[in-house]
Amino acid sequence: MITSKVSCFIAVVLASLAASAQNGSANYHQVSIVASSITIHGQTNINKFSCSMDQPSLNDSIVVKNIWLNKKLEFEGLILKYRVDQFECGISAMNRDFQELLKADDEPYLYLELKSITLHPHNDAFEQLDVDAEVEVLLAGVRKKIKIEGGKVINHSSAHMTLVGDKDLLMTDFYIEPPTKMFGMIKVTNDISIAFEIGMRVSSI
Repeated sequence: MITSKVSCFIAVVLASLAASAQNGSANYHQVSIVASSITIHGQTNINKFSCSMDQPSLNDSIVVKNIWLNKKLEFEGLILKYRVDQFECGISAMNRDFQELLKADDEPYLYLELKSITLHPHNDAFEQLDVDAEVEVLLAGVRKKIKIEGGKVINHSSAHMTLVGDKDLLMTDFYIEPPTKMFGMIKVTNDISIAFEIGMRVSSI
């Protein structure tokens, strides 16, 4: 069971919340993305594939509203965007196919918005915490709310954290029709998995 001291520490790490903040009160913080990566895993009837993007630190920080309530930290404004044409699948032809699949010409960005982080009830080692997260993904012009179960928050310091998570989805969740290639001999399955890793530094405003 998390003690009140550890809970306070977690609150500081997750959003640099002041120890004196009231439960349920709103706070504003400046969040700088140190680094982030996102990978989409998929498969065909022949093999598996992964398309990834590593995004270095961003110059601009984000002003984020957050509320700490019952071991749940809610966010407003923590939105990351990724250029679809920067996904790397390992083969240039596959890169083009993947961008076409995600409708990159019409929808050039994938957006990932972190909505909340909820601590699991039994977290004894606060250096790495088991959490659930709620995110909103805008992909191929379709917005979908997703619950990430079994994610991790890695606390590097009192103001530096990394959120890691993944989720199994379907292409058709985003109204993407799984394609076929080579006159139907190669078929992409409907199942995909989105994995992400977001490193953040947080400071009070």
